[in-house]
Amino acid sequence: MNRTIKKRIYKLLSFAFILTLLAPSVKATATSDQNTATLGQSTWPKGPDVYADAAIVMEVNTGLVLYEKDIYSAYYPASITKIMTSLLALENCNLNETVTMSREAEWDVDFNSSRIGLVEGEQVSLEDALYAVMLESANEVSYAVGEHVAGGSIEDFSNMMNKRATELGAVNTNFVNPNGLHDDNHYTCAYDMALISRAAIQIPEFRTITGTRTYTIPATNKNVARPLANHHRFIRKTIEYSGAIGGKTGGTTEAKTTLVTFAERNGLTLVAVVLHVDTGLHAYEDTASILDFAFENYTLYDMAQTELTEESSFPNLFSSAPAFLDGFDTNLRFGENSSIVLPVSANYEDASKTIEFFPVKELEHGDNVIGQATYTYQGKFVGATDIIYYNEDHPLTQTVFNSLWPDYLLSPEEVFSDSFVGTVPTMIPSDSSSEPSKEDSSLGETAESLEETEESNTAETIPSESKEDTNESIPASSDSVASKKTKVKLTLLLIFVTIAALLTILYLMFIELPHRKKRRAYFENHRRRMSDMRNSIKDDFN
Repeated sequence: MNRTIKKRIYKLLSFAFILTLLAPSVKATATSDQNTATLGQSTWPKGPDVYADAAIVMEVNTGLVLYEKDIYSAYYPASITKIMTSLLALENCNLNETVTMSREAEWDVDFNSSRIGLVEGEQVSLEDALYAVMLESANEVSYAVGEHVAGGSIEDFSNMMNKRATELGAVNTNFVNPNGLHDDNHYTCAYDMALISRAAIQIPEFRTITGTRTYTIPATNKNVARPLANHHRFIRKTIEYSGAIGGKTGGTTEAKTTLVTFAERNGLTLVAVVLHVDTGLHAYEDTASILDFAFENYTLYDMAQTELTEESSFPNLFSSAPAFLDGFDTNLRFGENSSIVLPVSANYEDASKTIEFFPVKELEHGDNVIGQATYTYQGKFVGATDIIYYNEDHPLTQTVFNSLWPDYLLSPEEVFSDSFVGTVPTMIPSDSSSEPSKEDSSLGETAESLEETEESNTAETIPSESKEDTNESIPASSDSVASKKTKVKLTLLLIFVTIAALLTILYLMFIELPHRKKRRAYFENHRRRMSDMRNSIKDDFN
């Protein structure tokens, strides 16, 4: 079989495959012997003991929990709350916006807590404010940022914090302020804090801020420039830890020491959270211990590369690659971040793969998500990725059709609705009782022949309906559209003339007429003064 025939067969089979995706969602589990093999005793690594009462390590790309200790119990977070404050600020605002310190931001925050000395009325950019929040843990700045994001109310900002936490999957969190100062109703758990931190570190601006060692806020309208330094010892390099890329410290009497740390090695991006630790040194010791455990015992696989078959770039979505794909690239691929994380003792072939195809109404030009591949290992989720189909054609989809529809016309939904179509008049003579003339008869015969021809041409695409229903489905003619445009133009012209006339009348009444009246009074007074002066001169000579 030559290459040309193979290409044609490939196109036909690919088209048939895509058509099957338009059917309702169907789940299909891969039939690979390796994936369905019965695994023996669990090989999940067991982590080290720690001082912290609660601790977790989560992989950022997949959300897989690699280490856990009491991760769902509630503890006070202290200043690691500020990760959520920064997350909401970055998701809802621009870094060049101006944050203004309110009286409450200065005076309602404990003066004995961590601050950088911003005062009422002082203005800084949101970017500078977030550096103060994340590096120096400035509580008054956190308060000001919360007011700025929520539009002035800390209560509203707290509601935003709790709503966002719920959206991220939090199970035991309640925030009442943006800075983490102690409140009995302000709490979270290690799992929820890891979810919040995972969302934040995926924002490039947050990653830059949290990984900055020192920063200087330029002079403001109230104060001189302020130097800032990151409190996290892994970032300040007072404690060496290979791969640390950011973090946030926290601590109060009630919360003891809390710590969030981001680290990256060998493609793994991890977030570690420790809560309720007796001392700061133990918090860093615990963090280093559980991060080392995760890096040493887990491996990341990029399934976009691992799943490629030896013969082609077709992802191994089935038990084996179809023979017709030999030597050809396809338009199917995995999405970005197609990673799974497994213990080093396991192989990616040990993971069970489930493929779910989504019903697709229309395949647009470019990338189309047509399904998802989900991976589990010994019953535990280890990763997922989208299945992407790239459509090279440029079909006239509903989205494209709507984008090309002229703005000055009624929307497509209105034009093609039953109520609109029903208003289109039918061409029926006014006097149906009168007999048609010979000319009318010939025209009628011609029209009937044309109708028969049209009906025969469209018999495959138009369902069998009565002639009356078919006539009602005829859209409005171009003449009616032109008539509407003319009426709109005349209406706009009339409005313009009316406005011009009103402006002219107002000008005459309030500007021109008063001005003329003043001029007349001025000339009258001038004439009277000149007359009096002449009479005075005459009296002097006489």
